[in-house]
Amino acid sequence: MTEPWRFHLLGPEAIERVCKLNAEIVSERKGPAAGEKKLARWLAMPGWLVVTCVRGDESTSMDDPTSLARENYAAVCCAVQNLCLSLHGDGIGTKWTTGPVNFHPSFNAAVGLPENEYVVGTLWFGKAAKFPQAPKKKLSIDDVLIRHE
Repeated sequence: MTEPWRFHLLGPEAIERVCKLNAEIVSERKGPAAGEKKLARWLAMPGWLVVTCVRGDESTSMDDPTSLARENYAAVCCAVQNLCLSLHGDGIGTKWTTGPVNFHPSFNAAVGLPENEYVVGTLWFGKAAKFPQAPKKKLSIDDVLIRHE
């Protein structure tokens, strides 16, 4: 067990740097008005956790299904899901995002991440104002469960 997950809780200054970086990205693609709108929306997010994976043996590749790199990435994703379920149980809403800003060359410096970690995604979290209905499932159990004799 390598426990490669790291959760970086962002403070107000780091949040502002990330939000401004994202607004720049959006402005370049969709214009300044869209960037300003996105900036305001993101600055309103109450909590920010950047989720990273500690780099392991760089000789392994995600392309190799038996690699430690792939196992570590999967372990981080499972840790994120477990955290989201735990927070939900405490009445805290979450959204896991893997938008372009997470992988922008300036993101790691904006957050202050160490060089031996790479970003898996960002979790926004906060006290849920309401609990929406669960979305309708697109696939039934028969669509995803394949029985083998």
